[in-house]
Amino acid sequence: MPDVSAAQGGTPPPVSRPDPRFGIVETFVNPAAATEAGAGFTRVILRWDVIQPAGPADWKPANVPDPFIERELADGRQVVGLLIGTPAWASVDGANAAGAADARAVPRMDAWEAFVRRMAQQYRGRIRHWVIWNEPDVWEPDHPGSTWLGNEADYARLLRSAYRAIKEIDPGAQVAMAGQTYFWDWSHGRRLYLDRLLDALAADPEATAGGFFFDVVPYHLYFNPTQAPQVIGEVKAALARRGITGKEIWINETNAPPSDDPQELPWSAPRYRISLDEQAAFVIQQFSQAFAAGASRVEIYKLRNSADHPESIEPFGLLRADSSRRPAFDAYRAVTTYLRDFRGVVKQQLGDAVAFTFDRGGQTTTVLWTWGRTPARVRVKAIAQEGLLVDERGRTSPNVIKLALG
Repeated sequence: MPDVSAAQGGTPPPVSRPDPRFGIVETFVNPAAATEAGAGFTRVILRWDVIQPAGPADWKPANVPDPFIERELADGRQVVGLLIGTPAWASVDGANAAGAADARAVPRMDAWEAFVRRMAQQYRGRIRHWVIWNEPDVWEPDHPGSTWLGNEADYARLLRSAYRAIKEIDPGAQVAMAGQTYFWDWSHGRRLYLDRLLDALAADPEATAGGFFFDVVPYHLYFNPTQAPQVIGEVKAALARRGITGKEIWINETNAPPSDDPQELPWSAPRYRISLDEQAAFVIQQFSQAFAAGASRVEIYKLRNSADHPESIEPFGLLRADSSRRPAFDAYRAVTTYLRDFRGVVKQQLGDAVAFTFDRGGQTTTVLWTWGRTPARVRVKAIAQEGLLVDERGRTSPNVIKLALG
């Protein structure tokens, strides 16, 4: 069923800076559209094997040029830098006869730490949120999503080295461990990577004093809008079992890419059949569910598709490759317009219907939908003299709704 948001308290206030809790990956490909969508943060990948390909004295321009980052900052978006990719010269195993090495290889930690320190220096004051590697839980080396050939202990050393280097340069910066898929371990009946990694970190005698060498636990959750509360609950429990407090949880990749867009069809059999309208509904559902469960940030992957979307079977973007907009773009803009600046959120289950009430100070936004296959009628208690009815595409009713209190 369509999602509906009802905002009580009148017309939304003028928007200034975007809310940094709402993100989109790779907004630099179309910053004007990202600004219109209301994205408050973005993620860029900064590859070590591209920046220092020839040795420790080498330093090439970053694969995301500075003018792109400066535009993001000028538009009010925070930039999250993801560091990944071992150059051949820094690999523990060394390069082969052709001078090549696998960018997924475990690096020498002295070289890695020097690189991270230099990156923190170069971007000091511009990038204050760092993610260390990506999806190390994809354990099958022949899978196209594989990025890390080391084990959990190797990654724990990688994270510790990066954390110390970044904090040395910018003590107020946030360091996130690598985003994890959850699905990889769950689908194979394995103990979750996060649990195994926390055990490896705890083995370090300096872990407790060092804050376990991370500030943020990110996850990548796709397709299923009911999964976020479960995963966030499991993350909280894993941290609590070890007495770890004060950490943020991010959903820093999420989406339900459509399979029926006639302008950009999947290039192979998709995992699920998802309509354009269902992708739009997912955007609203995921932000509501994740924030209600305690996520600090939620980020859509991604803003725009590439022309042949080789990165996935499904083209994920809120925008197509030609920058035309899918319904999900409008849904995202509705989310950032009517949920931004919230102070708290409460979830209520009403049979098949679910309601999320966002306290926004002078305004309250209630997000409603039904999990059922038939329309549901829900009574929303009035808390103001008037309200605004908004659908999942951000379209409002012609007139402000007069409400009866009591």
